[in-house]
Amino acid sequence: MNLFVLVASFFILLFLGIPIAYALCMSSLLYMVVYSDVPLIIIAQQMLKGVDSFTLMAIPFFVIAGSLMQNGGIARRMVNFAKSCIGFIPGGLAVVTVVTSMIFAAMTGAGAATTAAVGGIMIPFMRDEGYDADYASAVQAVGGIFGPLIPPSVLMVLYGVASGESVGDMLLAGLLPGLFLGVIVIAVVLFQCVKKGYRGSGSFNIKEVGSSFIKAIWAMLAPVIILGGIYSGLFTPTEASAVACFYCLFIGIFVYREIKPKEVCNIVYDGVKSAASIMFIVGATQVFGWVITREGIPQMVAELFTSSISSPLVFLLAVCLILLVAGCFIDAVPALLIFAPIFCPTALAYGIDMIHFGVVMVVVLCIGLVTPPVGINLFVASSVGGEPIHKIIPHLPKLILAIMVGALFIVLIPAMSTFLPSLLK
Repeated sequence: MNLFVLVASFFILLFLGIPIAYALCMSSLLYMVVYSDVPLIIIAQQMLKGVDSFTLMAIPFFVIAGSLMQNGGIARRMVNFAKSCIGFIPGGLAVVTVVTSMIFAAMTGAGAATTAAVGGIMIPFMRDEGYDADYASAVQAVGGIFGPLIPPSVLMVLYGVASGESVGDMLLAGLLPGLFLGVIVIAVVLFQCVKKGYRGSGSFNIKEVGSSFIKAIWAMLAPVIILGGIYSGLFTPTEASAVACFYCLFIGIFVYREIKPKEVCNIVYDGVKSAASIMFIVGATQVFGWVITREGIPQMVAELFTSSISSPLVFLLAVCLILLVAGCFIDAVPALLIFAPIFCPTALAYGIDMIHFGVVMVVVLCIGLVTPPVGINLFVASSVGGEPIHKIIPHLPKLILAIMVGALFIVLIPAMSTFLPSLLK
C-alpha cells in the first residue's frame, strides 16, 4: 500500500501539471510523513547528496558551453559547411539539418539546445527553399535526439554517476550508436524528401566547401579538444567541460567576434538557468531514489525479472518497452535517474555489460524527446519553426520507427557500445 501511495501521488502530481522536480519531492515527503518516522531534514540532506559530486559539475559547464555556442556564431558556420558539402542533393537541406545537429551535439550534449540552435537557422532556410514548415520542424526535432547520444552527453554523465561506471567510458560508448542512428535517420529523410519532390539548394562548388570549412574549423575543433583531452588523460570530463566553456567564449569573442563582452553575463545566465533546472531534478530524484531503495524496490524488481525471465535479451527488451512508455510522460533526465538505480542491479544479475546497458537506456529515452505528450524537442521545434505540434506529429511515425529499429540493433549488438571503450583500455 505504501508503495502504491508513493507512485500514485507522483503521477497524480505530474498529470496536474506540477513540475517534475516538485512532484518527486512532494510524493517522497508524503510517503515519509505517512509511513516513516525519519526526520524530514533527510530530504534536504539527500538533495545535497544528490548534487554533491565533482563529476556532476560537468553538466552546468556543458550547458553553459552550449549557450555560448548558440550565441557565438558556431552553429551558423557549421550549417554553412554542411550545406556546401551536401546541400545540392535532393533533400540535401534536410540531411544538412541532421548532420549539423550531430556535429552540434558533439559540443553541447543536450537535445533541446541542439534543436534550438540548429533549428533556428535551418527551419526558416528549409521553408524558404520550398520545404513544408511542419516537415522541416519534424526533421529538426528528430535531429535533436543526437544531443544526449553523441559525446559529450549530459545523460551519459548522469548514468555514469548513477551506476558507478566510468563517465569517460560512457561518453565514448555513445559515439558509434549515435553515428549508426544518424545514418539510419539520414537514409529515411532522403527517401522521404525524394518522394515529396524536395530538390537540392544550389550546386556543388569545391571553393565554397573549402571557404566554409576554413570558417568553421574553429567550431569543429571543439569536440576534438574535449574528447581528445579526456582520452589522452590531459583532463577529466568535468575539467573538459570547463575547457569547452572557455574555448567557446574565446572563439565567440576574439575569433568570430559575435559575442560582445557586455553580453557574456546574460549568455552565461541563460545557461545557468537551464543547468539549475537539471541539477534541481537530480537532487529531487536522489530523494525519490532514497525512498525507493528504502522500500526495497530494486530488489523486488530484480527478483520479479529473474524469477520470470531467464534470458538477458528478453530482460533488455522489457526494459526498452518500459522506458519507451515512460519517455512519453517523463523527461529523459528524471526518467534515467529514476530507473537506473532500479534496473542496474537486475542487469548485473543477468551479467549484462553495464556500459552497453547504459547506452541502451539512453538511446531508448532519447526517443521520448520526440514522442508526445512530453517530448521536449517537439515543443522547441514547434516554437522555433512557428508550427503547432499537431501539424508536426504526422511526420514523425516513420522517423521514430526507423530509430526504434536502430535501437533494436544496438540492443542485439553490444560491441557497438563497448568497442571504443575497450579499445582505449
